[in-house]
Amino acid sequence: MTKTGETTDPTSGGVAAAGENASGPPPVHSDPATPAADPAPARPEGGLFQGPMKLLIGLACVVIILFGMRYAAGVLNPVLLALFIVMGISPMIRWLRARRVPGWATLLVMLILVVAVGLLFVTVLAVSLRQFQDKIPFYTDRLDDMYSSVDGWLSAHGIDAGDLLGGLLSPDRLAGLAKGAVTGLFGAFGDILLMFLVVIFMIAEIFQFPAKLEARYGAGSRFREAAGVFGRETRSYLFMKTWLAAIAAVINTAVFYALGVDFPLLWGMLFFLLSYIPNIGFILSVVPPFVVTLLEQGLTRAVIVVAVLVALNFVVDSLISPRVMGRGLGLTPLAVLLSLILWAWVFGPVGALISVPLTIMVKRLFFESFESTQFLSDALSSGHVLKPRRARSGPADG
Repeated sequence: MTKTGETTDPTSGGVAAAGENASGPPPVHSDPATPAADPAPARPEGGLFQGPMKLLIGLACVVIILFGMRYAAGVLNPVLLALFIVMGISPMIRWLRARRVPGWATLLVMLILVVAVGLLFVTVLAVSLRQFQDKIPFYTDRLDDMYSSVDGWLSAHGIDAGDLLGGLLSPDRLAGLAKGAVTGLFGAFGDILLMFLVVIFMIAEIFQFPAKLEARYGAGSRFREAAGVFGRETRSYLFMKTWLAAIAAVINTAVFYALGVDFPLLWGMLFFLLSYIPNIGFILSVVPPFVVTLLEQGLTRAVIVVAVLVALNFVVDSLISPRVMGRGLGLTPLAVLLSLILWAWVFGPVGALISVPLTIMVKRLFFESFESTQFLSDALSSGHVLKPRRARSGPADG
């Protein structure tokens, strides 16, 4: 007989309390003959892609990307140059739009300006290179005379430098290097024309791209903010750097004319282009006019040319440039030097020209867009003080 408040379980014959849920889980009956299964080992948080393995995989991906970019440098160089040229002239487009110039008129003015500057650049470069190539035999004869004088002076002092002068500094070798450089520049005209073609099409899209970026990422996304900072910094740097380089190139060209240096337009244009290479651009731009003046007019006039160029460069870099460029781009000198080496290895001479804008792009668009790579942006930044992490709240140590 069953007591009040209890029910009989028909399957097991037991008594269940009236308050229990009848739909609860059935009791588990363990079989003493079956051994208990071992618990699964605890997996580390994040699995395989944490710690050193994650770092190694990231470095491997970076190396693969860099080698791929180096392999595709012939295609990427004109595109990247065109991108930064358009970014450099975009302040002029904004200036025209601020004065209520219609969009179609602004694009037309910029296209005409780009085509005119491109034709002028290509024409001056082609004519100067052709004249320089025609005068290489004269420079070779002058180099032969200097070679004989130096070799005789060293022999008179008991120094046998025939192997050195005959191997590294022989006139035939140096003339061959000069002819190879001129031939390579003539071969680059195809890439220059492709670059200006890409510039024209990029200018035609300049009003639509910001709207596409806004629609894709929204106004408050981290990548959108980083892209805005990158655009402002790069536009300001390229615009002001171009004006400073143009002013310095015009002054240097006038100096070349005044001192009778051969091919003043060529060296002025070379100075303008090499001004974008940090740290060593000025040194590279001084070497060709020094050598030409040395062969043409002697050592004294060559030293005078270099001294005047150094003085002018000091005035521009130390007095004018800091006032115009402001506080800079926030890159340490070491970061600028390493970026020059890296991008020159990846893209060649073009990489050296655009090493600073490329580093800004990587820093802003990639390193600062993700929390995991923010420390790389901090490492490249100058004058940035890292904030220490806050200690975790918890009981005080006893």
